[in-house]
Amino acid sequence: SYRECCMKVVCKGCFLAAQKRGMNDCPFCRAPRPKKSQALAMVRKRVAVGDPMAIWFLGAKYRFGHNGLEKDTARAVELYERAA
Repeated sequence: SYRECCMKVVCKGCFLAAQKRGMNDCPFCRAPRPKKSQALAMVRKRVAVGDPMAIWFLGAKYRFGHNGLEKDTARAVELYERAA
């Protein structure tokens, strides 16, 4: 799954291995898991600097209406095109 903190794909095996060691932070960057209210702010910050993965990720949030965003297909398409 994608991690909002570093916008990296982290496999479920890495999550499981980290949890077995008692680590609840991101296995990739070691940042603490953000709260839902912080996650969207972290993604928007990366979008502001032009990170294509963050732009795509935000598009997906608009497409499905996740993280408190209203479902907006037009905005999602705009972000997908910008990420490409």
